[in-house]
Amino acid sequence: MSRRVLTVATRVGLALLASFGSGCGQPLRARSAMPNDGHDTSHLAKCSVAASREQPLVTEWPAPYKARLEAMLQAGAVAVEYSGCELKIVDRCRLVGSYAWKKTTLSTDTTDIEDEDDLYAKLPLGAAALSGQLKTSGSLHVQTTVSGQLQLVGKAAEDATSGAECSRATHLVTALSIGAFKLVAGGAAKVSAGVSVGNTGAGASSAQTRSVLRAAGDAASCDRATKDEPSAECRSPIQIFLTPIRRSVPLNILSPLPDERG
Repeated sequence: MSRRVLTVATRVGLALLASFGSGCGQPLRARSAMPNDGHDTSHLAKCSVAASREQPLVTEWPAPYKARLEAMLQAGAVAVEYSGCELKIVDRCRLVGSYAWKKTTLSTDTTDIEDEDDLYAKLPLGAAALSGQLKTSGSLHVQTTVSGQLQLVGKAAEDATSGAECSRATHLVTALSIGAFKLVAGGAAKVSAGVSVGNTGAGASSAQTRSVLRAAGDAASCDRATKDEPSAECRSPIQIFLTPIRRSVPLNILSPLPDERG
């Protein structure tokens, strides 16, 4: 075989390798460029982790959303669309069922948020809105007082979720804890007497500035709840409990296989 024939064969072989890459039919160059497309998707990954938690705090929901949720709870079972760090009420999805008040032991809690990972993990629904405030203040703290729950009673009609009005729904609201809350910025650092910090001399005392960003309800009124109803001053939505909606696909809507004879 002549040198010219060998050279042509070599060029053809190299061209084939460049075209097929590792045998999957795609150029290597396109595959290696995908991870570095210039877009930051780190927040999407954090939201995906947050969405796997089905008991998010709703203290940071806008007031109109909370009001709409309370109104929907009185009309029947509530369906929502929960994706990433967004939770939306599916207004037109009407389901049977009702929510009954259940008084529980009065409980208080503080959720401390020190960095962005904490923010997305502990307060996913408010993460985007509070990210700037967290950077400014250095820390956030959600103080909650809960006196009971509104719990779904009876079985919501699962077949109702198959209609067009409910096609976007991903979860069913099975319970809602209510009470009072405060969102506080800063306040993590405290300095006792006799400790020097920066330009502060010995014998002085200092505390990091604390500020209340948002609040709803009166924690002191939460113990007035009875077995029949919560206190009127302690019924702000605090935490929502969700159950995924599992749909079965009817066989008659599956696409038929192509006719191999044609």
